[in-house]
Amino acid sequence: MRTSPSRSSISRAFTLIELLVVVAIIAILAAIAVPNFLEAQVRSKVSRVRSDLRTLATGIESYTIDNNRPPFDGARGGDHRGWATVQTGLTTPISYLTSLLPDVFQDASLLSSSPAPNTSFYVNGNNTRHAYDYGTAEWHGVGGDAASTARWLRAFGYSQWKIGSCGPDLVFVDTTADFFGFGTRYDSTNGTVSTGDIYRSQGTTQ
Repeated sequence: MRTSPSRSSISRAFTLIELLVVVAIIAILAAIAVPNFLEAQVRSKVSRVRSDLRTLATGIESYTIDNNRPPFDGARGGDHRGWATVQTGLTTPISYLTSLLPDVFQDASLLSSSPAPNTSFYVNGNNTRHAYDYGTAEWHGVGGDAASTARWLRAFGYSQWKIGSCGPDLVFVDTTADFFGFGTRYDSTNGTVSTGDIYRSQGTTQ
């Protein structure tokens, strides 16, 4: 004689189905929420970079007013000091900045390159957090050869200096390339994580 399923077994079956439905709903919500969270995180970092660059620009301009020139580029005259060492000059003996600012985004290829840039590129010299990219027209642009001048003018106009981040793609654009200035600036409308660097120069935000 067949016996009908007990009430307890039916209850257990319903509970298992309900559990699977809940798990499926959670998975769907996570699939929606995680990308949005990551995008929000990147947008927050981009905002932080722009804030840092404004702070650095204020320090550089104050230094320029006091010394009739911006801080020397690290590559000036064969003096291959890195970005961090150059920016240290903004913290002492006069505090144009209260502290060095590491790039919010870190260029993975720069950090893993062999040989790595010397410690003067890194905040605290620990080879793990490089400073923001810094350069001047004196060395990289106007006043150099014709090609360098053209590249600098195309990218930064008549600015005496530029400061920047590698951006969300974590790769610095080759500023010596002939195409620099065309589609090499970060633009969030191309995608939150898209190619391009975030730069600021005299009087403008790049």
